[in-house]
Amino acid sequence: MRSVTIGLIVVAFFGFPSVIYGSVRLGPVRITPYVNASGSYTDNVFLTPKNEKSDFFYSVLPGINVNVKPAGRHRLHLSYDADFSKFDTFSEADYAVHTGNAALDLKLPRGFEVKLGDKIVRGADLPDFEGDRTKRYIANSARFDASYRFWDRFGLAFRYDHNLKDYDRTVDEIDNFTTNTVGGQFRFHILARTFTFLEYVYSATDYSRERRRASNNYSNRINAGITWDITAKTRGIVRGGYIARDYYGIEREEESLYASADISHEITSRTIFTLRGVRSIFDTSKADRNLRFSTSYISNQVIAGLRHTYRKFTGSIGGDYIHDRYLRDDLFAGKRRRDDIVRGSVGIDYQMQRWIKLGVQYRYTNLDSNFNIEDYTENVINFYVGLSL
Repeated sequence: MRSVTIGLIVVAFFGFPSVIYGSVRLGPVRITPYVNASGSYTDNVFLTPKNEKSDFFYSVLPGINVNVKPAGRHRLHLSYDADFSKFDTFSEADYAVHTGNAALDLKLPRGFEVKLGDKIVRGADLPDFEGDRTKRYIANSARFDASYRFWDRFGLAFRYDHNLKDYDRTVDEIDNFTTNTVGGQFRFHILARTFTFLEYVYSATDYSRERRRASNNYSNRINAGITWDITAKTRGIVRGGYIARDYYGIEREEESLYASADISHEITSRTIFTLRGVRSIFDTSKADRNLRFSTSYISNQVIAGLRHTYRKFTGSIGGDYIHDRYLRDDLFAGKRRRDDIVRGSVGIDYQMQRWIKLGVQYRYTNLDSNFNIEDYTENVINFYVGLSL
């Protein structure tokens, strides 16, 4: 892995023959292969509160994108990539992640639009402690969206999502789940590319293991919002409403205000600011050790980023703040868990050639919990090179 990474960096400086430049085009089909390689250092491999273990790890990520324009405004997108990562010292943390995507966008007559998508991941969660090993799983997410616009100002939309996660090892299967989501939306178009909407979403989650079935639930969410794209510089979507989640296995209902925002603003032609946020109820993950805290928690998340391009250089800076509040007392301590997570990153890319990019990034993460055993801090430095036809 290290040899491949170093080899790609050498190629970056000495170059490829010009014959490979450019994507492959076959009529309406455009094929773009690529490969990214990186070398990284982390000072806390297992995200522990003390006795942190540091290590170097190396990653190679080859992939391919296929874009097809079969006719009219229809679009088909296919992609696949594989992330192979190897640690110098703690080989139990080595992992390989394979991801495949397919998306079809059909622009039909009379204001109809249909979108189909499917994403499948052969992934891995990193080990929780030294001597543990990665937790392999398969995850699949399929989606169907249909929308119809009528009388110029009104629109209807329908969506269906099917998500599942299935771990390999029996000891990890407590987190296996299947979720089905259906939703509808009524839109009123204020302008051609700006509309308000009223939305309802129903979701049901089932866990396959007996130990986890107390977490089986269904939820109802109703919210209103606005989507705008008034100018080429500012676009976004904001929602606000109410969500109720019923854990029917234990006859418990959790309620919360719901909110989400996704905003992008072009400060100048070279500087873009993004802001994302969400407040909602989430199921407890890594249930084998966290169910004692609560079956669910309310999370408030704010994510901001700023990117600026100057000639061949692109600098970026970002920050996240997350506050998680578990909804029930810990079974042993008799108090509720609270987590505050702060993340920050800064990086710079250099577009050496049209087909090659070099970069360096620093990332910082701090989790501060009222349960000290959950605390951790991590610093990561990453050097990478990306090659694309």
